[in-house]
Parts: sequence; structure tokens; C-alpha cells
Amino acid sequence: MLALVITAFILTGCYKEDSSSSNNPSSKTSGFYAPEEFIENPSVKNAVRESGIPVNNGDTPPALAGTYLSNGSITNVSSLLNEMLGVAIQSEFILSKQTASGRIELEERIGGIRATGIGGYITGANGNFTIYIESYQSGSEAGLPSGVSVNVVLLMSGTKLNNGDLSNVQGLTIYTNASSSNNAYDVRNVIGAWYKWKADFSLQTEN
Repeated sequence: MLALVITAFILTGCYKEDSSSSNNPSSKTSGFYAPEEFIENPSVKNAVRESGIPVNNGDTPPALAGTYLSNGSITNVSSLLNEMLGVAIQSEFILSKQTASGRIELEERIGGIRATGIGGYITGANGNFTIYIESYQSGSEAGLPSGVSVNVVLLMSGTKLNNGDLSNVQGLTIYTNASSSNNAYDVRNVIGAWYKWKADFSLQTEN
């Protein structure tokens, strides 16, 4: 399973009543330009508080550019996603283009599916890090019905080991916005849903 890609679980029982796509239209739901903007988003703020995921602040995160294989599972979810508990997180993560100013890019792959993040940032110190990524998912390529789109935020925290592996990585995937032009679905209750996962990352190659 991809940590960035929405699954059919989240749309179970979401039937369309009207075309509203946000339960809080005055809040910024996408296009974040700094780590602080991610954390200030109401859906992200609530998910961080409820899940207990650590957020590692600081401007000296470890160098992480490389290709990793993850091995873990989903350990905590919001109420909409109860059926996802225990689902495996086993995919390939590619971290690249990390800069001294705190930018980073992330791509995740499994089989023939790829998911990329936009607006990537990294903070941390003393070997600890937190990555902030946004991803836009739409249609069948993301496992969604036609006409359904979501904005996904991924926070990922962990520690770099001396051998280059990443230990005790905790990820938090949050749906910050959703819209539907498909008459079969009302996606308003998707906004704010989240799941948390834990995994170890084994370094395959450095970039």
C-alpha cells in the first residue's frame, strides 16, 4: 500500500447529497509554503494532536536523499478509517533534492503505481527529522472513482541511523480537502480523516 495514495476504504458510505467540497472553506486546505502552514491547517493540527505523532523541529535535519524500502503497518486511524488498522505499508520511497534551506522531494512507488509529493519541506536536528509533503490525488490512477479528487498531506518523522537506515519512522496521512463531480459520492466527511503508520526504512542506494 502507498502511504500517499487514498484507498477505497475512505469512500465507503460516502454518498452524494450536494456538491459541497469543504466543511471549513475559510481555512487553507492546500498549497502550503512552509512547515508552519502545514501544522496550522485545522485538519493537520487535529490529526497531529489525536495521533500523537512526534514533530521534530530544527533547521539541521540529517541528509536523507536516497532510495528506501519500507516495512511497517497502519497503527492508528480516525473513526472513518477503522478498517485500515493493520494494513501493511510496504513500498519504495525515493527522497531527493534536499537543500540546506529545508526543501525535499518525495516519491513513493509500489508495483506500477507512483505517487509524488509537492511543496516538500524537512525540519529536525540531532539525527531526527520530520518531512512535510502534500499530494493531489484524482481519479482511477489514485484508486478513486471518476470525478473524485483529494488533497493529501503526509507528515513523516523518524531518526537516521549510522548505517543510513531510517528507524522508527512514523507517518501521518491526512485528507485536507476533497471534491466530487460524481453524483454517486458526497466527500465532505473525508476532510480531516487520517491514518498513522509505523515502519522501518532500509536504505537501498544513496542519491
